[in-house]
Amino acid sequence: MRAVFLTLAALAGLGLTGAVAVVALGLYNVSAVSGHLPGVSWVLHTTFQNSVWLRAPSEEKVPELDDAELIALGAGHYATACVPCHGAPGQEASATMQAMVPAPPHMGEAVVHWEPNELFWIVENGVKMTGMPGWPAEERDDEVWAVVAYLVSMQEEAAPKLADAGPGDEPEAYCASCHGEIGGQMPRLDIQSAAYLEEQLQAYLSGKRPSGIMAQAVTSVPEERLGELARHFAETSDEAGGDPVADPELAAEGEALARAGTRDVPTCLSCHGEREDGRRKGPVLDGQRRAFLEVQLTLWRDGVYAYDKLMHAAARDLSDDEIAALAAYFAGR
Repeated sequence: MRAVFLTLAALAGLGLTGAVAVVALGLYNVSAVSGHLPGVSWVLHTTFQNSVWLRAPSEEKVPELDDAELIALGAGHYATACVPCHGAPGQEASATMQAMVPAPPHMGEAVVHWEPNELFWIVENGVKMTGMPGWPAEERDDEVWAVVAYLVSMQEEAAPKLADAGPGDEPEAYCASCHGEIGGQMPRLDIQSAAYLEEQLQAYLSGKRPSGIMAQAVTSVPEERLGELARHFAETSDEAGGDPVADPELAAEGEALARAGTRDVPTCLSCHGEREDGRRKGPVLDGQRRAFLEVQLTLWRDGVYAYDKLMHAAARDLSDDEIAALAAYFAGR
């Protein structure tokens, strides 16, 4: 028994020495041109598949993904953040990206092998050692689902045509591919002041206001042009416009909530309503889109937004129904 133990110890020592030599002397060839040793690609891909299947959320957590505006929002982000590596229907990835190891799969072909809950996990978490990044903003599941909605539309061969994503010398047109053409969760910008819009762009840039979609957008435009963009969109009418009038009873419930304050938290209208001097403390909510307001209030309630303690205090006890009522009220004002 002693001999067996010594033999195993010697083999373990040799294995450890060999591993140290491989690392310290650079014996393992990391060249992408040479590729992996036989069988390694299969091991890595099988591990990847099983890891996703194990960790993906349940199918019951998948929201409705057939909303045209949700799909359009995901498509807008996909066009600028994902196309360079994964291509799109009728559009191939660049030769440079295809030279990666592993090569990013063309999404039109890869998407058919995954269910929506699995696509969500991949988009949110990324994949180690592949170049696939995780979502830039934690806890923004709403944004990840928008991208998944677009990917599912690929599966059904109903994906909308992607806009020209490059900001180039015309960042206004780049931003307008979402702001102005898409309703739903896309906010109206024409109701806000240029100063407020620039402040929010800087908040997205610094990460103070978490958003994977907007983080991608603001880092695609020179920082010195953010003020110019804010002025442009504050002065440009939103082509998509506001929402149609909601259920009057729901809006009335929202008005009652908006006018009800507590000792510690003022009413919504004290900050977001117009004062006698025509000014407001907070951003304009009147005429804003319901879906956007619902998402933002949910983010405040759940603590995803943490840069304004008063707003978190105002939203933290709201139910989903109360959020829907407030959104309906302000959207119709």
